Amino acid sequence: MIEPLQDIISHWGMDPTSMKTLLLHPYVTEVKAEGKTFYLKRRVDSSIENRMEELYLTSYLMSHHLNVESPILTSSQLPYVKEGEQIYSLYEALEGAPLTDFSTDSLTNAGAYLATLHLILKEYRCHYEAKGWEIERHVREWVKELGSESIGRRGQGILSRMKGWGSVYECLPHQFVHSDYNPGNILMKGWEVSGLIDFERIRTAPRITDIGYFLAGMLKAVQVEKKDHSINWILAFMKGYERHDLLTEGEKRILPSIVILFLLQYAFFTYYKGYSEAGTSCMGFIEELFASAQFHGVFQYEKEKLE
Repeated sequence: MIEPLQDIISHWGMDPTSMKTLLLHPYVTEVKAEGKTFYLKRRVDSSIENRMEELYLTSYLMSHHLNVESPILTSSQLPYVKEGEQIYSLYEALEGAPLTDFSTDSLTNAGAYLATLHLILKEYRCHYEAKGWEIERHVREWVKELGSESIGRRGQGILSRMKGWGSVYECLPHQFVHSDYNPGNILMKGWEVSGLIDFERIRTAPRITDIGYFLAGMLKAVQVEKKDHSINWILAFMKGYERHDLLTEGEKRILPSIVILFLLQYAFFTYYKGYSEAGTSCMGFIEELFASAQFHGVFQYEKEKLE
């Protein structure tokens, strides 16, 4: 595996001192060269247009003083190498470690960083056609796949009770979003965000889709004994976001539904991959959240709670 990748790395004019594929990320290879750390990423189901757009987008963000992961140009001045049907891009490692310590300060800063990102992306004009983020379709496909099993029927029951959000959602302004804003892609130094990585998927959606995706990722990562802190952590994240960009009442009203949709997607995916206990446990958590007035009410916070 590593030896063919050395030929690919040569397109960047590098002579690596070490290379190793990351255990938890089999499409990512850590490369040590020139006294620095780089990451070679194989982009699955990607295209040359996607990789060019990634370069334009991340360059735009850096010109607006955001520290983001951007592809390095090869000796041919391209942000990728195409080897057969595979596409690879190389990135220099950014400082910081993934967000794993959820606290009021770290989540407030993560929310503020996302708001800043959205404000900048609102003005970005793409060079190629961008795909929309079809969040409901993916969940309904899983329900169809697992419809004969208990977890699928339970999920269908939740979906059938989620009334009215879709029409409001489609009427919201669509813009470019990160579409993978999760704790693993947010780098921290202390409590401050030091950088943002992984702009592999460039899509359009209402901005609350990024918010809902992050909150779902945070909630599913929370240890069981810490789930009581979830409401306060949601408030901390929203406090940071709304310091820079206020949400509308319509956005707040349907945001719980977006969080539930992403959690359903995770539960179905986990179950389908053979982790039935984890998937069933997550579904139980979803049902608790869905029935919780506190969860739905946390997004209807008053301004005083953000001060």
